[in-house]
Amino acid sequence: AGGERLATLPLGGYDLAELEREAICQTLDQFDGNRTRAAHALGVSVRTLQRKLKQWKEECRIAVTT
Repeated sequence: AGGERLATLPLGGYDLAELEREAICQTLDQFDGNRTRAAHALGVSVRTLQRKLKQWKEECRIAVTT
């Protein structure tokens, strides 16, 4: 935390919504589609994660579990 960078990514040309979507999809992939674990890792509620996925009407190309 405290000013430390998590990663250096080529962020130019992407809007915040696209970056959010990619972060969520990658985190879901990391946790084999487990929404509970992904939500915890992202620091959001499971309900928030579910709402985002429903809003996008897709499951980030992987099978999502609870």
